Amino acid sequence: LNAGKEVNDALTAWQTAKSQIEINARQVETLCDAVRKTESLMRHSNTTYLEVLTAKQSLLEAEVQQLQTRFERIQSIIKLYHALGGGM
Repeated sequence: LNAGKEVNDALTAWQTAKSQIEINARQVETLCDAVRKTESLMRHSNTTYLEVLTAKQSLLEAEVQQLQTRFERIQSIIKLYHALGGGM
């Protein structure tokens, strides 16, 4: 009974991480575009460098979140492997 729950929990964690990775990828893509546009605005004197830095900080935070989610996905695969009896 416990093994079945462990397998189910690991599969759920894997599926959740997989979905979150897709969301993170779209967010990073959108923020990359925002950084490019903000830099373009700055070159044309329509915004300040502070706004460019803020856009870059948001992008960096999204990239860190993306890496954390990938790590969680890897952890869930390892837990699934163990729950299925591997590595013993």
